[in-house]
Amino acid sequence: MAATVVDIAKKAAVSVGTVSRVLNHQPNIDVALKQRVLGAMEQLDYRPRRLARGTKDGSSKKQTGQIAMMLINLPDHVAHTAYMMQYIHGVQQETAAAGRKCLFVTWNEESDGDAIPPVLLDGEIDGIIVKHFLHSEIVQQWLNRYPRVFLNPAGASPDCDCVMVDYEEGIRDCVAYLASLGHRRIAFVGLPHFHTKLLGYRRAVKELGLDVDEGLIQTRDISLEDTSQELDLNWAIENLWSLSEPPTAILSNDYFCGAIYHALAERGLKVPDDVSIIGYDNETSLCEAIRPKLTSVDIKAVELGKIAAKQLLDRIQNPQESYRKISIRGKIVERESVRKL
Repeated sequence: MAATVVDIAKKAAVSVGTVSRVLNHQPNIDVALKQRVLGAMEQLDYRPRRLARGTKDGSSKKQTGQIAMMLINLPDHVAHTAYMMQYIHGVQQETAAAGRKCLFVTWNEESDGDAIPPVLLDGEIDGIIVKHFLHSEIVQQWLNRYPRVFLNPAGASPDCDCVMVDYEEGIRDCVAYLASLGHRRIAFVGLPHFHTKLLGYRRAVKELGLDVDEGLIQTRDISLEDTSQELDLNWAIENLWSLSEPPTAILSNDYFCGAIYHALAERGLKVPDDVSIIGYDNETSLCEAIRPKLTSVDIKAVELGKIAAKQLLDRIQNPQESYRKISIRGKIVERESVRKL
């Protein structure tokens, strides 16, 4: 027999009224009491409203006609990008074409703690598209109750449906493109956790017989949370130009490329006369605004959003099928920041 509000109250040793307040997301609830109620709900596998009529994996014969796109722990410098809006646009297009509605929800671990997002508690959705990453175990447990698709997740892809940018092949394409224009010393600037991008870079350099020089790889942990501070990449340019033979081209993401332009200008170096620059993400507002205009890789964000929505709708209809991980390769958009040697 399915658990009831009374069962939860007994398990958590609280009143039915307290359980009701938690379920209705009312403010000013004691944190300890709230955690006891949520813990009891998890232990009893309580499934509210429409979700209660579903199966253990969150599928439901009587569907709500709604899905959600959850933006979880999204840094400001990512949340405000054009490609994030393109992800959302793609999801909206595919959802509307299927006659469904999509709710858009933001949730941040730092400010929200282990507070369960109301959209998960209500059970008024049939499935979820998740963007970015999650650490909270209790929120993850609630998330796992629904059919879900991760859209280009940060870090390792979770054990569920995923739609991802093929960074390894995309970076390899960038290196091959630069090599076709005569560049042999190609630098990579980024963060240490750009594992797949670095893998693509190293693989391409080796396969194409280009100069192998660890000094051409410049990575450093940088806090990207404070967007009020201008990104400083002078250290990377100083290190690269301290080499006996500096690079003729630099590869990074668009956000870093803007700072690279600035650091190069401070040294009196011009793009692309002194060094070619190629970015990644095709952040159009940035690529078109800086001079010279930045050549970059379009990650096909609208297409990714559409595929994620379609994949979720398929999962809702076919909950027992094997998980699928789909990778989409980007396309280089040529502008003015790369020259032939």
